[in-house]
Amino acid sequence: HQPYWRCPYPGHHMYMMLANAPLPSPPSLFGFLRRNRQPSSLRTLGSAGLHFHSTARTLVRVPQLGRGGQFSDVVRPIFRPLALRTLSTVSQAPSTPTLPLESTLEFNDTQTAFTTCSNKELIRGVLVLALMQPWLVRNCEYLLSLAMRLLGRSATELILQHTFYAHFVAGKDERAIAPVLSKLREHGVGGILDYAAEADLESAAAAESAAAAAEGLNQPARVYVYESERGCEENKVTFLEAVRAVHATTPEGFAAIKVTALGDPALLTRVSSAIVALRDFFDQLSGGGGVLSREAFIKGWCEAFDVSVAEAEEAFGAADADHDEDLDANEFTNSIPIEAIAPLCQHCRVRGPLFHAALREDEIKAFHSMLGRLDEIAELAHSLGVRLMVDAEQTYFQPAIDHAVLHLQRKYNTQFPAVFGTYQAYLLDCNTRLANDMERAAREGWHMGAKLVRGAYMVHERERAEEQGYASPIQPDAKATHASYDAAVATLLLHSPCPERTSLMLATHNQASIERAVALLKGSAAVPKDQVYFGQLFGMADHLTFNLAANGLKSYKYVPYGPVRKVLPYLIRRAQENADALSSAPALRKMMLTELARRGVQRTKSAFRFS
Repeated sequence: HQPYWRCPYPGHHMYMMLANAPLPSPPSLFGFLRRNRQPSSLRTLGSAGLHFHSTARTLVRVPQLGRGGQFSDVVRPIFRPLALRTLSTVSQAPSTPTLPLESTLEFNDTQTAFTTCSNKELIRGVLVLALMQPWLVRNCEYLLSLAMRLLGRSATELILQHTFYAHFVAGKDERAIAPVLSKLREHGVGGILDYAAEADLESAAAAESAAAAAEGLNQPARVYVYESERGCEENKVTFLEAVRAVHATTPEGFAAIKVTALGDPALLTRVSSAIVALRDFFDQLSGGGGVLSREAFIKGWCEAFDVSVAEAEEAFGAADADHDEDLDANEFTNSIPIEAIAPLCQHCRVRGPLFHAALREDEIKAFHSMLGRLDEIAELAHSLGVRLMVDAEQTYFQPAIDHAVLHLQRKYNTQFPAVFGTYQAYLLDCNTRLANDMERAAREGWHMGAKLVRGAYMVHERERAEEQGYASPIQPDAKATHASYDAAVATLLLHSPCPERTSLMLATHNQASIERAVALLKGSAAVPKDQVYFGQLFGMADHLTFNLAANGLKSYKYVPYGPVRKVLPYLIRRAQENADALSSAPALRKMMLTELARRGVQRTKSAFRFS
């Protein structure tokens, strides 16, 4: 046995067992970990010989041995918990953990599901959901434009106001949505407020700007058109008002924001390119191993930049935060701020991708202005006890968004999870990013706030990848996406390095995923139940939302609001991006009819009893 080593987390202890003898089976038995002196098992991550100790979150590399093989290599613990970005095997669809399938909850209780709905609202819901056919959703922009030409804008908006708008939107302003939120709160359901106004798609300037941002491809989710910094300031004011509305109307509520509303999307693309180039540079220095030793760093640094060995050693010392003589990806990227890339690249021996990705001074200034707007919103949310959810966007924006979210979480998540980042399960690197952020939160001591979604940009991302000739970042099919989502839930609930500081929002209409999560909460989940939230869209999946709340779980409705005219583009995009959720519309419509029939029978019985 190796000497006793202490893990970098309190209460975790590690023992490594080295062997040089025939093994009866592949070497998943070579070592074990103890947490609080209780053994835990290994979970295989992939075929590359990487095994994950589920309790202490440590990776070890194991040779690929068959039955009777020799284990003669020295096992080196990779002591950076889950620094996995460079491991290609982890980017594949993860194996779904063995999870209990039964949650013991009853989701077919229509009386509970529609307890807040009047008969009129149920009849309207049946009509609206009956109209939500795939062909209509695909062509809704054209049909809306046609209706406005034939009937006029005012008549069209009046019809929509009493149908689709009334079903999916809570009201036009904070005063109008207050009764809706109050009714939800009476039945144990919280609110996630989203001011849903966005650019009018009929505007030529808006369409041109949106097309430019999308590089000619479809935009299936919210578009904020960048016109000027003044427009970003106006969006900031809107988000501040939404935060105040949450505080006034829904205790323990959330406000949703989008980073592309607060800065130039082209700038976010540039910042994302710089972050990716920096990560790729780390991969180059580490040889793809995920850990960079002092010797390898100094050698690679001197080869890349015109610096002395002493300067390279100084750079390593500044990056090695825990003074353990090696760096992981988190330590490396933390040590080089975005604004430091350009000065660093002035010493490049060869002008490679990192040099060309470095930001100009005007870009750095604009990015800091965007961070300043985010800071102002997050500071207000923190002071009022409101949680802020930062939406995920396209992959070419996401690294910059993640960078901004990390900045906010480090600053405002010290006492409670004021800022939630969003993880899209249909991305191949979702679980890797999630693991890295969990490790970072545990190391730095702030609260981890995560919202899990399946994703809304599948067609767009695949088309863009094919057009530009790179591998698609999306899971191959729906089954793999479901597996990725459930694996992410299990990782957070079972394997969080700091469960007392981990909060999770499961934003999903998938009943199977919810049942698995509930079963974990009732079983072996380390994260407390009151730190786990479930969210569904207003007007959808009431059978999930209200039955979860009725069983003592924290349930929320994603509540959009805004004037009819400004919300119409939002409704169109919501319908398009939630095509999978709308596939359950027939079942939901059937439940509404069942509830109407139940109420009819109940009234008939009451009438007979009265007579």
